[in-house]
Amino acid sequence: MLKLYSNIKRLRKLHNMSQQELAEAVGYSGKSMVAQIENGKVNLPSSMITKFAEVFHVTELELMGLDEEEPEITPSMQTFLDIYIQQENDRTLLDLYHNASEKDRAMVDWILGLRPPSDEVPSVKNDKK
Repeated sequence: MLKLYSNIKRLRKLHNMSQQELAEAVGYSGKSMVAQIENGKVNLPSSMITKFAEVFHVTELELMGLDEEEPEITPSMQTFLDIYIQQENDRTLLDLYHNASEKDRAMVDWILGLRPPSDEVPSVKNDKK
């Protein structure tokens, strides 16, 4: 919904309208209601969204920002996203490792080759305590 309010403000300025002029165009008595709407402090009923859309000569979906296409992801943006996702995955794995039991960490160390090959394979059986 924040897109709706910022679009109302953007379109009002694009049409060189004051808050008072816009208020009168949609049926409000004063500019204070438009100011509250532009600041996201008022939930607009669908009938008012329609009135604002008519004033600006756009569809309700355009006014709410719902018809916009997904932005094209450039190769450099994709690289950044891939790195970010990998970092998040790494963080999750590290958290799991650090919160694991000593026996589970030993098993992971052995699987990753962090324990010398001469070390015995850690037991995979759970010891009942």
